[in-house]
Amino acid sequence: MAIIQQIQRKTGCLFLVILGSLLLFVISDLLKSDRGGIFGSEGLNVGEIKGEKIAYEDFNTRFTTMLAQMEQNNPGVKVDETIKSQYSEQTWNSFLQDKIFAVEYEKMGVAVSGEELADMTIGDHPDEQVVKAFTAQGGQFDKNRLIKFLQEDIEADETKKASWIQFEEGLVQNTLGKKYAAVIKGACYTTKLEAKAQFKDSRYSLTGSFVGVQYATIPDASIKVNDAELTKELNSVKDKYKQEASRDIEFVSFSIEPTSEDSAATKTWAYENYDKLKTSKYDSVFVNIMNSENPWDGSFKPIGSFDQSIETQLFALDSGGMIGPVYTNGKYSIYKISGTKADSQYIFKASHILITLGGNTPADSMASQQRVNTIMSDLISKKVTFENAAVTNADGSGQAGGDLGLLSKSSTHVSKQFYQRAAMAAEGQLFVVTDETGIHIGKVTSAKSNKLIKVAVLSQSVTAGRNTVRNASQKANTFLSLARNAKDFGKAAESQGLSKRVAYGIKETDISIAGISEPKQMIRWVYDDKTAEGAVSDMMSFNTNYVIAKCVKLKKEGLPTIEEIRSILELAVRNTKKASQLETKFNSALAKSKNMDQLATNVKSIAMLIPEQLFINDNVPGVGYDLKVLGTLFGTKTGAFSKVIKGDNGVYVVWVNNVNKPQEPANFDEQQKMNTDQLKTSVDGGVMDALRKKAAIKDLRYKYF
Repeated sequence: MAIIQQIQRKTGCLFLVILGSLLLFVISDLLKSDRGGIFGSEGLNVGEIKGEKIAYEDFNTRFTTMLAQMEQNNPGVKVDETIKSQYSEQTWNSFLQDKIFAVEYEKMGVAVSGEELADMTIGDHPDEQVVKAFTAQGGQFDKNRLIKFLQEDIEADETKKASWIQFEEGLVQNTLGKKYAAVIKGACYTTKLEAKAQFKDSRYSLTGSFVGVQYATIPDASIKVNDAELTKELNSVKDKYKQEASRDIEFVSFSIEPTSEDSAATKTWAYENYDKLKTSKYDSVFVNIMNSENPWDGSFKPIGSFDQSIETQLFALDSGGMIGPVYTNGKYSIYKISGTKADSQYIFKASHILITLGGNTPADSMASQQRVNTIMSDLISKKVTFENAAVTNADGSGQAGGDLGLLSKSSTHVSKQFYQRAAMAAEGQLFVVTDETGIHIGKVTSAKSNKLIKVAVLSQSVTAGRNTVRNASQKANTFLSLARNAKDFGKAAESQGLSKRVAYGIKETDISIAGISEPKQMIRWVYDDKTAEGAVSDMMSFNTNYVIAKCVKLKKEGLPTIEEIRSILELAVRNTKKASQLETKFNSALAKSKNMDQLATNVKSIAMLIPEQLFINDNVPGVGYDLKVLGTLFGTKTGAFSKVIKGDNGVYVVWVNNVNKPQEPANFDEQQKMNTDQLKTSVDGGVMDALRKKAAIKDLRYKYF
């Protein structure tokens, strides 16, 4: 509220949200609440942050508030699963903000004062979002328009006032984040020794050769492995084998998408009701009784209010005229003109070519006018098209050939001068008008209309009919009975002529599963404590299909069992034993070899050249990615065998022929600065990841949202 009070002192008014889009920056705590509610700390929880449980009630309050605010600022928007998922993520981020980042800000003394907040809105340094909201067509921030907006355009409205507060809080959080990042980056530093090491790693190179023998040359069957060895491998390298919780499923889908019969039935419904609507005396009553998906709207609307594919036809009709049935966007619709009348203003389409004023001197004005004259001459002689001449428009309309869309007296995207001049011009006539954004060469591109129409719309979407749903349900139930008693889910599907699908590695936090339109229901089932490995689900109902699934693999978080990764452990143990055999072979060969060719002959391999190798390049030609080989290579003296290297895929010995050392600079200041700058660019993500990891976050939203 601090900023509102300050602006009130300057402008004497209440406030409205600047633009609905600005609310997307809101990640702060919308509703602070310590209430236990009906769930309380012992009730339902959607997660845990730093040991503190996030109650379902608190999360849902924020979530529904954010969603409601979005709907208020975007009338008519369809709230689907994608939008809900986005706002669930924003809500979750707001809790992370409270529990993690707000605490860090306080520790480091990062804050935003009331004076700063005022400066970011009405002061000398407005935030980029405020600038964006009040930038005129000419590309300049219009401070006077902002003041006018605050002084004259705002009414006392608590809802709008709350929206402004939300924007204000979002602006604060955004600024706090920037300040925090600046503090972290300011603490980044690279020492002279690090800079020198980086210089060597990226510029020193060497040439040499290697001799290697792959583990694959020894048959697996010759290496015996037992469970005790697998257990030892698993426990000795725990970090390597730790896993996230995941699930693997098999599933079969039964479509309930509308069929051609369903489409035909809806079309028949539309034709049957055409005459009924035509003869109806009370259109509003008929539309509402028939439960039209487009409810009755008794207002008179201007051109530009309807689907472009039918709008021209609608405005050509008189009262009582009808169009339909029309199929668009998956539904059949019938339109009836319930009334017409003339408006006091005309609506029409127009385009423009914008010539911005280079400055305020007479010479600037003359130059701009000369350019206008040249363009007008080229247009009249057809040397250039209107669309091509408009490409450079500073307001961005050039991408559409200068098209400004529909204009009316209340249009805000053009000046009053432009509208008034265009209103007097005939269709296709060129005209010139000057306003605060520059000089416009305009053209009216459509007929002018002041006609208003009231339209009754009777519509119904094509949906799966009873037979379609019943047939899919029967097939699903038949398969369910079979699957629950079958040992092999896939063979059971084949016996019914069905295709089995699979989904591996499903995480609790996944937001999509290939082949599943609404994954949350599936994730809730597969992560339910009662769902064991081998369990078959009940028939799950989705918007477009039924699904029956089987949990074929259940992996818990942490160290896996031997059986879960037996093949991986066996490979590791076999390679360890193979490495020991090959190490003995190499040591014996080294004792009687004086160069790499002799060594290669003695181990029955070949010597491979290393033409040029940088330490910063972790891929060794002929070897691939193997840090053990790379590290040993740069730690080996020139003209000598290295020690035997037990690599990732084989055993190697390397030889260095020559080390190329470029001239070192007098100092490493430039390298030091470059290293520090690189560190600063990567530190943000690292710090955030560290804070999140330390917070021991548990995200259980999938159970409820």
